[in-house]
Amino acid sequence: MIILLLLIGLSYGIDLRTAMEKAVSFYPSLKALEEESKAIEGKTLIYRSYLNPTFGVELGNLGTSKEGVRTNPVYRLSYSQPLLLYPLGTLVGKAVRYEALAFQERIARERNTLKSEVYIAFYSALHKRELLRIAEESYRINEDVYNFVRKLFGLGEVTKLEFFRAERELELARSELEIAKNDYANALKRLSSLIGESVSDVDGSLEDLREIKPLNFEDLPQIRYYTYLIKSVKGNIEVEKTLAKPQLSIEALSEKVSEGSYGFRLGFSATIPLFYRREAEILQLSSQARSLENFKKLELINTKSEYERIMSRYSVLKGEVSKIDNYLLPEARNELSLAIKSYRLRTITALELSDTKRRYIELLRYRSNLLMEAHGEYAKYLLLGGEL
Repeated sequence: MIILLLLIGLSYGIDLRTAMEKAVSFYPSLKALEEESKAIEGKTLIYRSYLNPTFGVELGNLGTSKEGVRTNPVYRLSYSQPLLLYPLGTLVGKAVRYEALAFQERIARERNTLKSEVYIAFYSALHKRELLRIAEESYRINEDVYNFVRKLFGLGEVTKLEFFRAERELELARSELEIAKNDYANALKRLSSLIGESVSDVDGSLEDLREIKPLNFEDLPQIRYYTYLIKSVKGNIEVEKTLAKPQLSIEALSEKVSEGSYGFRLGFSATIPLFYRREAEILQLSSQARSLENFKKLELINTKSEYERIMSRYSVLKGEVSKIDNYLLPEARNELSLAIKSYRLRTITALELSDTKRRYIELLRYRSNLLMEAHGEYAKYLLLGGEL
């Protein structure tokens, strides 16, 4: 009993916004990306490795001189320290900062993908619940007809063939009802897997078709990702150009000059950028920047094209649903009601009633499928970066 109460406490109905919030805070892939983003911050310290000093020791009198080792064991000591003459730390920090911003846009894009998946899973559950309601309505209609036919059959007013037809249609409606229940349960399980909690029902309506708002394409994560990545690569080009410049070092040297005495010297050294120093790295990064600029243009073209397609199809689907609600569905309900009354009065055949029932149920399912298709388009709008 206690376990049952706990399971009931863990299962609940959920609305769309809550489902999205829970999914964003739970989903492992987002957490993995957030942890990965922390590693980028460490790249700002890479430039410090260029400041590492060099220390050298030379030992003498190891069997090559008449002097004993104990007399002058150390022949030379040297210490060389590179000097940071250029704003290398600032340049590296700028490049890494843009890389970190690009990674945040990647996370934002992954978050939009997750929201789109939660949206489609949420409305898929509502769709399956609507199909379950339609299956229940179909079962009730067929049950009423079956009970009526059974009475007539008992009175000998209908044929056995007509009774078997009503019985078969009721059994088919029962089978469809069981399948609809299972489909709804599976849809809830899919939503539960996305938010990390058990969901027993969804709080919403399949008829809730939101407005698709205009998008500022340059501010979308998939576009900003390339914008920041290009800036990061260009920042790295400046870093490489700085490393190609002459690098200055100061050197302190202590060297044996005679028996028992040492001399001290101070010197400077500088690298000479000969033989295309860092040019290969600069060429590679320049090519990468141009490639990213082309990918950004392609992403922008695809995003605009997809947005226009979504807007067009979403509008058509909403129009079709409105037409069904305003004209076709009221007529179908009236037609079914009239057919049932006519059949009870024995003015139409069982075949004509079955055909009317079928058309009515098919219209309900068609309407439900159109609504789900519309929500599918809205989920793609969220994937692009749209907001609820």
